[in-house]
Amino acid sequence: SEFVPLDLPPADAAGYLQDLTTAPEAEGQWRNLVAEIAAIRSGRGVDRIEGDQVTNAVFYFRHPLLEACDREVGFVCVNGEWRAEG
Repeated sequence: SEFVPLDLPPADAAGYLQDLTTAPEAEGQWRNLVAEIAAIRSGRGVDRIEGDQVTNAVFYFRHPLLEACDREVGFVCVNGEWRAEG
């Protein structure tokens, strides 16, 4: 559940977790999530980062696996732990 954004309502959080674990598309969802995390970590394809980068950060980047797919992914720091925003 560490990959579930904190700001999702319970039903959406359960659906998101199902998409990553048991749904037919789970393997592809994991592959995309891992690729996005790796791109953000390395900076590869990252166009810019907004936010104060202390309590929040929004990354704008090209998806590493999907052609012509621009992504915007936000993170917040809650009690010292960085988590995705829904």
